[in-house]
Amino acid sequence: MRFTVGIVTVCLLAGCAGSPPKPPEVKGEYRPINRVEAPASASRKPVSPRVFDFSFEGDIVGSLDALRVVQPQLNVMPPLGKVSPLPVRVNLRGVTLEDALRAIGAQGGDVADVVLNTTGHQGGNQVFIRFRATNQQPGDTVKVSPVPASN
Repeated sequence: MRFTVGIVTVCLLAGCAGSPPKPPEVKGEYRPINRVEAPASASRKPVSPRVFDFSFEGDIVGSLDALRVVQPQLNVMPPLGKVSPLPVRVNLRGVTLEDALRAIGAQGGDVADVVLNTTGHQGGNQVFIRFRATNQQPGDTVKVSPVPASN
């Protein structure tokens, strides 16, 4: 009798151990990992390429608007200082956003600087042209006074 109970117990344990567990249930959105590009979602913003090509010829203020076409995350602010016409010409291949702005700013010479603010404050990636006064040196700080409220 003990022998029979022992064999039955071993068979029961072997039967439970041999069956595979149930597969987990799939919850949420199903996205195959073998696809190169995931389907576009309406809630996602378009991702701009980190490396891109950029060509522009015209006024330095217009160059930032043209750059925003290629890099939509760029927030172009109005120029600071007395605006003067300044022609620029860039033909860049395989550059990052910072390199493109640096190339535009280099053509500003002693007249204008390209200023980029990448902090998250007010949306980040803010860029603007700062026109220098005739006696201002590169790197000098500019004190901006608040605009008085009109009544």
